[in-house]
Amino acid sequence: MPAPIILHLARVIGEIFAAADGRRSACTFFGKGPNMALIQATSRRSGYSLKTCLYAVIGFLGLLPMLCAAFGLVAIQSAARDDAALDRAARGTIHLERINGLVYAVVMESRGIYMSADWKAAEPFAKKLVKQLAQLQDTVHLWKDDAIASQRTNVDALAGRINEFVSFRTELVRLAREESTAAGRIFGDNDANRTVRTALNDNLSIVAHAYEQEIGRARAKVEANQRNFVSALAILAAAAVIALCVGIVLVRRGLLTPLLSIKDWMLRLAQGNLETQDNEYRGAAEIGEMVQAIRVFHGSLADRRQLGRESRLLSELNEWLQSCNSLGELYDMVAQFMSKLLPHCTGTLYIYANSRDVLESAKAWNGGKLKPAMHPEDCWGLRRGRIYTYGENEIDFPCPHIGIDEPHEYCCIPILAHGETIGLLHLEFSCDDQQQGEQPHKASITEQRRLGLVCAEQISLAIANVKLRDQLRDQAIRDVLTGLFNRRFMLETCRREFARAARTRQPVSLLSIDIDHFKKYNDNHGHDAGDTVLRAVGGCLQTVFRNEDVPCRFGGEEFVVVLPGATVEAASRRAEELRLKVEALVVRYLEENLPRITISIGVAAFPDAGDNPESVLKAADQALYRAKENGRNRVELSGAPEPNPRALTVHVTPSFIDAADG
Repeated sequence: MPAPIILHLARVIGEIFAAADGRRSACTFFGKGPNMALIQATSRRSGYSLKTCLYAVIGFLGLLPMLCAAFGLVAIQSAARDDAALDRAARGTIHLERINGLVYAVVMESRGIYMSADWKAAEPFAKKLVKQLAQLQDTVHLWKDDAIASQRTNVDALAGRINEFVSFRTELVRLAREESTAAGRIFGDNDANRTVRTALNDNLSIVAHAYEQEIGRARAKVEANQRNFVSALAILAAAAVIALCVGIVLVRRGLLTPLLSIKDWMLRLAQGNLETQDNEYRGAAEIGEMVQAIRVFHGSLADRRQLGRESRLLSELNEWLQSCNSLGELYDMVAQFMSKLLPHCTGTLYIYANSRDVLESAKAWNGGKLKPAMHPEDCWGLRRGRIYTYGENEIDFPCPHIGIDEPHEYCCIPILAHGETIGLLHLEFSCDDQQQGEQPHKASITEQRRLGLVCAEQISLAIANVKLRDQLRDQAIRDVLTGLFNRRFMLETCRREFARAARTRQPVSLLSIDIDHFKKYNDNHGHDAGDTVLRAVGGCLQTVFRNEDVPCRFGGEEFVVVLPGATVEAASRRAEELRLKVEALVVRYLEENLPRITISIGVAAFPDAGDNPESVLKAADQALYRAKENGRNRVELSGAPEPNPRALTVHVTPSFIDAADG
């Protein structure tokens, strides 16, 4: 095969190597959630085909033996032609040397004839001469048949000269035989014979020189072919080495290095490490497909981990919300969990007030704003009765409660429980993910809105449960008519406060209260009037005593007040204050004033009146009975001697009230 073709193949292999090396970069991976069509499209853009390059290298390496065989055949044929040409030129030279030797021998035999005295002496020379002339003619015929084409003219001229030379020498022999040797000598020694001999020698010299040149050219061609053969073998060897190097580089850079990186990445994924790298892979298309497939797996694993985290937080949120004892505690927990579930969203929780005409800001997180109150008409979500997302549609209107003409994207999620709207969850989305593109931003908003909706459902059930629990608790510990604590709560409070007082060595006072002549209100004005009187007295009890005091309706028209930390003297002064306030009440019923309301109060204290709630309450009741017996509308202390009917009326001063509060 010619050397330029080998050089061209070497350049092609070099270009493949350069392309592979130019497109190589560090193997880095990761994206999020593509399908198989995206994987194939990305792999087509990722770079060259490793399979094609490897097949090209393997094919070239497989082609090298065939190239060597073809080149060997061509070299053998060329060597055979060169050897044939050289052999032909050599044979021509041999023929020329033989012709020259025969010519010389003929000349010498001719001289033998010249020197002979008669034919008998010259006859042996003549026979040899004739024989040599025949050999000369045969040699000339052989030489002409094997002569090279480039010397055909010189060969023909030389053959003509030899024919003339043969004719002259044949004539010389005839003359010497038929006439005399002297006649033959005269014929052979003339100018014509010398001219033929000279011309023959010149032609022999010309042809011999031409054959020498031809032999030189043939030898030079053989040597050139040998050099070309060695050069071609060197080029083939270099091409094989280059192809082998290209294969090694492709395997190492295009296959081994990416596969090792993929192995390290898979090990990190198996260990739970989901950290991503920033660069994009640019290399073999097949490796690119593997990278994209692992990116899909990585994205799915990251999504699953995120989903697991969200599910865990939602489960914990539900568990904690079910454990709340109050709405305030529930709101704090909601803020904590929402800041973890939606760290990039600012939020505010609004709850309907008891009046149901406004919503109050219960809690805010991640920089959310707390407002005193908002009207339901100020939110499109509440007005439309479903979730409202601003910025989702081509035409949107901001809610008036936002207070901004062009706010960022947000959503308002009504909180529903048992078919009733109890509040509003307001979430404002962050704009940081807009730099990643429109589609990722929309996907992020959709995901955050989904989480917000799930949280709203959990919050709604928790709020409804807490409210229902508070309502049931109020129904269990409060009197429906007066709003005071009931007898059960009073007894529980007495046991708790008496135990605490025993530990801290502090007093606990009890007031036993009864409305004077309460039956007359029911008999003369009806039971509704009696209920009105009970509510009025209950209102006085709620306003007179401290927050830590426990006023209760014991039953019927009887009331009991527990005063933790109050001595019997302080309790009696507070009882007198209550008596005066009740006595000053003016209660209207059916457009008329009811008769004046008075109460009788018995006062007892722990530990003077007893060491347990039952004993102290019994002592307070006995003091109450004495107040009834002594004319009602008065305060009696337990264990006190029979006093003057008005002696225990105490004048209450502000300083005394402050002391009692202490």
